[in-house]
Amino acid sequence: MSPGRAIARVSIKHPIRVTVIMLSLTLILALLAGLPTLWPDTFPMLHGVTVDTDPENMLPKGEPARLFHDRMKEVFSLNDMIVLGVVNDEDEQGVFNPESLEKIHQLTEYAKTLRWPSEEDPDEKVGVVVNDLIAPSTVDNIKQGGLGQVRFEWLMKKPPRTREEALAVRNDARNIPFLNGTLVSEDGMAVALYIPLTSKDLSYKVSRKLKEKIAELDGPERFLVTGLPVAEDTFGVQMFKQMAISAPLAMLVIFVMMWFFFRKVMLTLPSVLLAIVCAVQTMSLLAISGSTIHIMSSMIPIFIVPIQVLDDIHVISEFFDRYRHVGDRRETLMEVMETLFWPLLFTSLTTTAGFASLALTPIPPVQVFGIFVSIGVMLAWVWTLTFIPAAIMLFPERWLEGLAGKRESEVDARRGLLSRALHSVGRGTHRRPWVVVTVMVVLIIVAVYG
Repeated sequence: MSPGRAIARVSIKHPIRVTVIMLSLTLILALLAGLPTLWPDTFPMLHGVTVDTDPENMLPKGEPARLFHDRMKEVFSLNDMIVLGVVNDEDEQGVFNPESLEKIHQLTEYAKTLRWPSEEDPDEKVGVVVNDLIAPSTVDNIKQGGLGQVRFEWLMKKPPRTREEALAVRNDARNIPFLNGTLVSEDGMAVALYIPLTSKDLSYKVSRKLKEKIAELDGPERFLVTGLPVAEDTFGVQMFKQMAISAPLAMLVIFVMMWFFFRKVMLTLPSVLLAIVCAVQTMSLLAISGSTIHIMSSMIPIFIVPIQVLDDIHVISEFFDRYRHVGDRRETLMEVMETLFWPLLFTSLTTTAGFASLALTPIPPVQVFGIFVSIGVMLAWVWTLTFIPAAIMLFPERWLEGLAGKRESEVDARRGLLSRALHSVGRGTHRRPWVVVTVMVVLIIVAVYG
């Protein structure tokens, strides 16, 4: 007996058992990944879901460029920064008026308070590095104090009371090359505060606190919070939300397309369920292994879902075509699995080899992505061969009655435009093969040049 018929025979004979095993394994893997994520102290021996959106980790920790970068930050005492831009489009002098500068001063003083005891060392404070904060009230105004003298004073010791004092702050800042184009915009209308952090991991927390404070300030000013650490942390927070939207949306599109092709909801439901199962199992294995979910690995479900559905479509389409002639689902499934076992295996292995080759790259997140997409592809192959026949055997017999005994003309008529278009393409290819080959060669030449 061929491997395909042997596997089909087990699935046909024990459809409920196969389904229970698949769903139970999915639940177990999801729990092994979810429990330590929700209650890490209760399950310290297990790995939970960890998210890493730091682009530095696209390189290994021992990469020379990364080591040099870290050493230079330490030598020059550099910190990652949040940038808070302040714009006033309604005043002819921008933010350089007493009211706007008063709010900027309040935000600066508030930013100095955004420090908390460290979780690792309660005696140490983390958060904003106050001494390096760049704002109008924290930088020096350097002026000539007399013959052979230089005078240092705060650029804005206190908020100005008159418009003349506000404009004096702008003029003094623009006379200092370090501040012109950084603290004060080149057009002299806006101000940017540079808020250094002890760790980039705190950027989302600090930016959220700043936005809460900004919400309390009324007026025409616009406050823009930006900076690389804010972007990274925001991506980490939004990444899961986008996954929760994109993956179901992709499945919905695939479901609608399969319904359009087969016009049988009961033939599409197993594929949808199997897509969820394969995505959950793959991401659970990723978390259980201790790997982090990076920008690359967050896209794994979007790859797994269509790859898994491709396998299902082969089986369902072949079953769809054969059942109306055979009329017996057991025999039909045996024939289908015998025919498709090796093609499905070879296509899955080649896809797996392609993604697994990414494990040879020197980029850790890409390695994780390639390895676990490969695992997901093989999971899709296994469950397609076992669960799809089991699911078809669980269908009530009346669900399949509409597929039996249809003539080819009736099926083609139901397929309509798509079938006619495919037949037209086939005839054109058969009659003018050299046209197709010539066009392909021209496209290859153009692509090589590009």
